[in-house]
Amino acid sequence: MHKGEPVEPHRLVELAALTTGAELKDWILIVVGNLFAAFLAIRALGHFLKKEWGEMITLAVAAVFVGAIIWAPDTVQTFLEDVWGKVSGSA
Repeated sequence: MHKGEPVEPHRLVELAALTTGAELKDWILIVVGNLFAAFLAIRALGHFLKKEWGEMITLAVAAVFVGAIIWAPDTVQTFLEDVWGKVSGSA
């Protein structure tokens, strides 16, 4: 189409879809998750070398909970909503 040409009525202009931010959220969760995994590996190695078994087990249990929140936030949210529904009697 050149300047001055009439616009044909059957041509549609496609608008760019607005982003929901899901891609940014996924990217941030990947970066944070990888940093978290590196932090855990360093801490676990330190506890292992010092033979601090109790601290290492505590770190592993905490890592499961925090890892679930980082890598599966929607699943954790659904689980907590279900638990709260049973506790409050609304479910």
